[in-house]
Amino acid sequence: MPPVIRAIGCKAHAALVRSDGMTKPIPGFSGAPYVSAAGEIVWIGAAPALMHPRAVVLDATTPFRLRARLQVGTLVPWQPSVLPLDVTSRATLREACARLARELCHMATPRGFGMMLVGETPPFPFSGVAMRVHALSECLKACDTEALYAAAVPLLGLGSGLTPSGDDLVGAALFMRRAMAETTVERQRWQELAARLGEVAATRSHVIGAALFCDLATGQSFAPLHRMAELLAAADHNGAIDAARELVAIGSSSGWDMLTGFVIAATGEAAHHDRARVG
Repeated sequence: MPPVIRAIGCKAHAALVRSDGMTKPIPGFSGAPYVSAAGEIVWIGAAPALMHPRAVVLDATTPFRLRARLQVGTLVPWQPSVLPLDVTSRATLREACARLARELCHMATPRGFGMMLVGETPPFPFSGVAMRVHALSECLKACDTEALYAAAVPLLGLGSGLTPSGDDLVGAALFMRRAMAETTVERQRWQELAARLGEVAATRSHVIGAALFCDLATGQSFAPLHRMAELLAAADHNGAIDAARELVAIGSSSGWDMLTGFVIAATGEAAHHDRARVG
């Protein structure tokens, strides 16, 4: 039985339309859940929580086999929505994000850079760059894109896996800061910075990591992250907590790393838990 697609992201949909459903392995990543379609990187799996512009979510009963044709049919692709923020919703998002960070840490054990949300030093190999994360936070508060570039570069490529932790943290910070932009000109500045850092990411990790970093930094990422941002701006605390739980479940620490970057950009600081204020 050919693979049955249950849901699909916009980039994956466009790529499979161009390739007539055909995919190719990515050199060096034969064991990874990523393939190439019409030159675009596509993720293939059966976890709806991992919906992403590059995702193809299959029916679990019809596993994917390389070179099998993936027919998109009449499926409507998932597309990340633009976060519409005004003065009021920006303020709401900041306050709601700080509350979420405090409460989520009571409900789950932070991993990776997420340790910084509770005022603790992240484990090796991240422990030596905690000060760089604090520097990144200061640059975000100052809206200084040149200083931010200098602070972000040493973090890119840091960590193992398909998406290095440093990429997830920096990318999510840019995701949030771009969304918080008050003017088209300001948003364009953050877009240009994301493109510059994307070029660096391509030299620090690999083709999959660089592509996912660029997606994240330009506001095209996992559905739980987009949903969490929308619910925070709408002051829907319970809904945002549910979305955040889905987010931090992604990868070994990827979700926590993204949440940390998001929180830093939204609130101006990393530590929000009571333990961070003891003494």
